[in-house]
Amino acid sequence: MLFLCSGNSCRSVFAEYYARWLKNTSYKDKLREFNFDSAGIRHYFETPREGTVNYLISKGISLDGFIAKDITEDLINKQDLILGFEARYHVRKLKRKFKHIENLDKKVYMLLEFAGQEDNWEIEDPIHMPTEEYNKILQVIEAGIHKSIEKIIKINKSE
Repeated sequence: MLFLCSGNSCRSVFAEYYARWLKNTSYKDKLREFNFDSAGIRHYFETPREGTVNYLISKGISLDGFIAKDITEDLINKQDLILGFEARYHVRKLKRKFKHIENLDKKVYMLLEFAGQEDNWEIEDPIHMPTEEYNKILQVIEAGIHKSIEKIIKINKSE
């Protein structure tokens, strides 16, 4: 599963490292075969933003080994599922840029769409927001990740 955002410094980084932490804690037995990654349409910073780092640290999650990266055809081909946070800036741009990749539509979703939320799938970029608002956005992502993981586990059980 790959999380995709604009710059691979806030939302996608948080989602990747939070999902990895869940894999190693709450879902150890159920997510053994799963890998989590993140990328940006175009990364702007080499390191995650301070708000993301602080929120992850508050949960006891380390960002060891993080390297910001842009989305590539190779990254897309390695994934069964790609989850974005904004339709216009993530999902549509990805589909336009890589329109030559067969069946791309079948593996690209908005995080909250895939998680089963009925509407309001957009998760805005918290980059310049005050800490409280920044953290609220990460909490929305956190809930979406939990629901998405539960959905994936359910799908895999039925296969």
